[in-house]
Amino acid sequence: MSLDDLRGQFVVEDDVRSEKLETLIRKALPHCVVRKNGSVEIKRSDLTGRQAVKLVLAARLLASKLYETVASDVTVEQIAEHTGLPKGQAAARAKECLDERFAERSVRGSYRARLLKVEEFLDSLGQTRGAKVAS
Repeated sequence: MSLDDLRGQFVVEDDVRSEKLETLIRKALPHCVVRKNGSVEIKRSDLTGRQAVKLVLAARLLASKLYETVASDVTVEQIAEHTGLPKGQAAARAKECLDERFAERSVRGSYRARLLKVEEFLDSLGQTRGAKVAS
């Protein structure tokens, strides 16, 4: 195998193929929707604070791939607004996401989900037993 072949396998694009994006959106759709202004509406009422924060981060990342006007970065204030958590709790849960390497900090007080972690998280939400979906 040549160095160029190895390079292509080892260093991968950060972008997501349209087929993969479609799969991820289908997995996220039962749990949330994103408005064109970037606000995330969580459909489930049974999520933990950390799950809700991860869902907001994942949803914004996916929406940013569809619409350039939706930023992938989410501030602590936006996380608090979208999850209903107090700002301090939202910041603590976002920090936990950072520590777990689910998210990365883009600038102080702003977080972005890591694409490679989103599918695993969405799959875990789909496996939650007895999930109650809010109308």
